[in-house]
Amino acid sequence: MSPALIASILVLLLVVLVRPRRGRGLHRLTARTTSRPASPQSHSIQLVTRYWPIALAGPLVVVLLGAQVLVSCLAIAVVLTLIAVQRAQHKRRTSAASRRGQIIEALDVLAADLSAGRPPIDALEGAASVSVDFQVAYAAAKLGGDVPGALDLAAEAPGAKGLRALAAAWRVAEESGAAFATLAERLAASLRADEAIHRQTEASLAGARSTARLLAALPIFGIALGYSLGAEPLTFLTATPSGWLCLATGLTLTAAGLHWTGRLSEVPT
Repeated sequence: MSPALIASILVLLLVVLVRPRRGRGLHRLTARTTSRPASPQSHSIQLVTRYWPIALAGPLVVVLLGAQVLVSCLAIAVVLTLIAVQRAQHKRRTSAASRRGQIIEALDVLAADLSAGRPPIDALEGAASVSVDFQVAYAAAKLGGDVPGALDLAAEAPGAKGLRALAAAWRVAEESGAAFATLAERLAASLRADEAIHRQTEASLAGARSTARLLAALPIFGIALGYSLGAEPLTFLTATPSGWLCLATGLTLTAAGLHWTGRLSEVPT
């Protein structure tokens, strides 16, 4: 059996066995079999049943392919994970910014329709055509459901926090008879001002994030410099115990630095 085939089998086992947890929506659609929480013993048995092939994968790779291949695969996996995490964070920030902009545009449409004398349900229909986050509230309004509750639920998405204020304004308008069009206009103006501040903050933090990524990539240039001087840094890092310690320390510090920088530069969405 070739090393490539063995590695492919191990990767397939990892993908099949390490499944993501159910999301909130799937959990709500799934019938509850029992309301009693799982005991610690049953939880431990589930973890062992799920992850025992992964625990056996490491010794299997060492026996069949050697320690150097295992260390190399682990290092590559850590590097790819760090890259995937950075890309996911960037995608989440971009998606949140896009959602905030759409919600502000939808609020402008909602306020304009209400000021023109259209019923709230029709105004929600126009807002839902601009932002998908209003579609659940529009469906709830058509069915006579809890519109503020639907807006609160939609506000849990990243970048949709402004919908929680809209839900509060909707409740105030229902209970006190206040002019909802005026409340929607003021809310849109407030969210637009907050978005301007948010963009300024993101622009000022972009340099710090870029510097952190550049520092994380410097070891690659160091390895290239070592080969240009006639050394073999990768062989040292993957084939010797002292190299394993240096590699583990370097990857740990890199991951910690990126995580720390991400936490410091995180802006509430």
